[in-house]
Amino acid sequence: MAILGLLAEFGEGGANGKVFLGGATALNMLGTTSATKSGNIPANWLKKLDTFIGCSSEGGTFRLAGTTIIREGFYVKAEGIVFKETEHGSKGPAYWELGDKTAKYPKTELAEMFRRILESPDWDCKDPWVATLVAAMFLSEVARNPRSFMVNLMLLDLLEGGVKYGKSQDKELDFGKLLQFGSGQPDKSATYSYGADKMKVGKGGESGTNRGGKLPMSHLGAMKNYEATAPSKVDYNARKFAQLAKQSSLNLKAPAEAGTAFHMPNALAEKECTILLRWLVARFSKKPPTFQIGSVEQKVEVENAWTKAKSVQIKSTPVHAAVTFTALREHLRKAEWSEAKADAARATVEGTLIAAATAELAARQNATANLLS
Repeated sequence: MAILGLLAEFGEGGANGKVFLGGATALNMLGTTSATKSGNIPANWLKKLDTFIGCSSEGGTFRLAGTTIIREGFYVKAEGIVFKETEHGSKGPAYWELGDKTAKYPKTELAEMFRRILESPDWDCKDPWVATLVAAMFLSEVARNPRSFMVNLMLLDLLEGGVKYGKSQDKELDFGKLLQFGSGQPDKSATYSYGADKMKVGKGGESGTNRGGKLPMSHLGAMKNYEATAPSKVDYNARKFAQLAKQSSLNLKAPAEAGTAFHMPNALAEKECTILLRWLVARFSKKPPTFQIGSVEQKVEVENAWTKAKSVQIKSTPVHAAVTFTALREHLRKAEWSEAKADAARATVEGTLIAAATAELAARQNATANLLS
């Protein structure tokens, strides 16, 4: 299920004890972080991204994790592997096959291998399929959509952290679910809406690969989705990642009226929003931000040390409240946002929430470790 907003409840609850972080606002924060200072990507991986971008898109090669990787456009494959020529022809294996070939690894072990390669790209993982999957998720996808670096790390965090999702909150991610729709469930189907468009995938509808898995860039048309969210025309001919990163900011708008049904503009934005907000809820449960929702004023008698004269002063003591976070399956409405800003206590919490979320995004972008551990 898509997550399109985040609710923070504090104090005694009720209407005055709630503030919202809407999906559009959160995604704009994601884009701002991604577009800053070469994307804030750790130095070792930034070098590898520049190697990938500078490599010939027509069969150019480079080394990663002990494997020679071949670049064909934005597709990748490892030298010597044999794969089924399906969605991409001979350019490279599809995500579903990469998922199948790496399914022998427990999900936490595979995630640990990913992190080790991200930290030390020259480390030999001894498996060309793993090297290809890392290249696809953290080189190819990041060159197509720089926001993918942070979002894909969030997916690793959620996967390793065993964060539950779904209506019953009883499901856990694995790599199969990241890479293909309805992994292992050929009879599953669902209809997704984006604006006025609806798309049915699975049984009786389009193939699962058209929808793709929970990985934002895994579905058909993801590159066009990214271009539609960019503030200007994307220049994929940029020779350095810093140039591509600058193009990844967002300027999404919340719905204009309260009660108006709102869908993200496309599948990419919806997936990015869901992952981002789900990760923030999990992160805040591990590292709760401190919220001051008001103060208590008290009269205090103070004696002057020199004259012994006494005077009464007002002492203000901050009041803090426990905050609970909930992921919402609805987008923030403009009226709710305005109400939150109008109340002083709520406005204080709202500002702190946004500042805390911004800080956590910067931390996520700068580290390859699991921030939910």
